[in-house]
Amino acid sequence: MEEGFLSVRGASFAYASGQPVFRDVSFDLRKGEVLTILGPNGAGKSTLLNCIGGLLRPGAGTIRVDGRALSAYFPRQLAQRIGYVPQMQARTYDFTVRDYIAMGRAPYIGLWQSPSREDERLVDEAMERMGLRHLAAKPYTHISGGEYQQVLIARVMVQQADVILMDEPTNHLDYGNQLKVLRQIRQLAADGYGLIWTTHMPDHALMLGGQIAVLDQDGVFETGDAAEMITGPRMERIYGARICKTYVEAAGRDACIPYRL
Repeated sequence: MEEGFLSVRGASFAYASGQPVFRDVSFDLRKGEVLTILGPNGAGKSTLLNCIGGLLRPGAGTIRVDGRALSAYFPRQLAQRIGYVPQMQARTYDFTVRDYIAMGRAPYIGLWQSPSREDERLVDEAMERMGLRHLAAKPYTHISGGEYQQVLIARVMVQQADVILMDEPTNHLDYGNQLKVLRQIRQLAADGYGLIWTTHMPDHALMLGGQIAVLDQDGVFETGDAAEMITGPRMERIYGARICKTYVEAAGRDACIPYRL
């Protein structure tokens, strides 16, 4: 099989306790593709993203970007290849929202250089796309958790990495903004980015379609298309709850919903 732009082969990881978090993870991601990773709390989804992003090193297996192992990249080079939106980061200094987003351009700006007009244009564009212009001058420490999540996404957009990792990006967002993030993920893929994102919501994965991966509590990783991977019995097994996949005529799509409480 031809490798994708991002290629993961036989990756496994265990913390010092020795208990495996995941094992034998293999998949390929090409530019313009979206991979949604589903799994319960504690299954290791964030740990897997940390390995793909170079923050942790797998105990076994290989991870390659554009044919090169992660270890072959200097940090600045890797930051031009892979961008990461974590679940949440500690907020300290009172940077404005605009300045904080502009930090996404750090891999392209020299130590003593200031952002160029092109850098500023990219920041403006990202704020416009995420609906953040009204917050531009506000300290990012003084915005809500939902707004901060959108700021993190805007910052990774200006980073212009080839692959974007998003760890539960719809957390802390109201329903309308969750849908906005899903649309943005689809648009970023259409713009040529490779996207890997995690979620607890199988219905979000169905809305996006494409490739789905399931990482279960035993560290077993399976991939396939949405129709194959998202079934009521599989979701029940993962989440320990009665879940139904059904076609909703009014919405014109399959939906994944719980049975009556």
